[in-house]
Amino acid sequence: MQYALEYAFVRALDAMVGVLPERMAVGAGKLLGRAFWLLSPFRRRVARRNIELAMPGERSRAEVNRLVREVFVYIGLAAVESLWSRKHVTKENIVERFAVDGVDATAAAVAAGGAMAFTPHLGNWELFGGCMAARLGGISALARPTNNPLVERYTTRLRERMGIDVLSTRDGVRPMIAALRAHRPLAILIDQHVNRAFVPVTFFGRPAATTAVVASLALRMNVPVFAAYSLREGHSFRHHGYLEGPLELVRTGDADADVKANTQRFNDRLEEIVRRNPEQWLWTHRRWKLADREDKANGKTGNSEAQK
Repeated sequence: MQYALEYAFVRALDAMVGVLPERMAVGAGKLLGRAFWLLSPFRRRVARRNIELAMPGERSRAEVNRLVREVFVYIGLAAVESLWSRKHVTKENIVERFAVDGVDATAAAVAAGGAMAFTPHLGNWELFGGCMAARLGGISALARPTNNPLVERYTTRLRERMGIDVLSTRDGVRPMIAALRAHRPLAILIDQHVNRAFVPVTFFGRPAATTAVVASLALRMNVPVFAAYSLREGHSFRHHGYLEGPLELVRTGDADADVKANTQRFNDRLEEIVRRNPEQWLWTHRRWKLADREDKANGKTGNSEAQK
């Protein structure tokens, strides 16, 4: 019963947001973000703590608070845009909403034997996946299933409509290998904490459990790797996308060391991107659980309230 009610709520939201003109939908997104900021003190604390520990001393308390509020506005924009786009954005017109740099190099790599892309939760990562699919003739993307099977099936259909072949994290590495062998570009979000198949590297100078799958598959299958991300153009539903690469990979012959070294390189690149556009990244996620566990083990409790 709960799943059915959640599914009905999602479909109702789709219908309500879908009838809005774009300008009103943008306003609704900003309003939703401000409401989320007001009603979610826990996520405010998480975001504030993350920013202060990732970039210590770089901003005053007031500047951090302003940045946190702006982060929530961008979250609201992404949420409403994702709903609004289900009626208004298709794989035929999505390229009009995303100017993208680096398509030719990526397309050439795909044609020559396939490519992988690591990507962050920046701009609107869902829609950028659709844009990549439209420009590259389809992509495969790794995604963690939602708990509600009705919502999951609905979301998967929408993604597939945009040309995205959705691979579940529950199915392991074999579907990813199959996609690469079929010369289908594979996109993977790597900027969230993972509990399995990770390497302990750093992000913003703090230990962060980061998926090893991108570096591991790239080295194992000799596939070029690109950084893929999009940036929102202010408070709007327009974006600029970037496909950077192929990136140079470390290959010493020591498999474990190479996976760790390359994963660190990927995190370093993401850090550079986020530093330039901090308001658009998902600071509300508990990214540094590994660092907090290490601090606790070493007796450095600090301000851990937001990470409980």
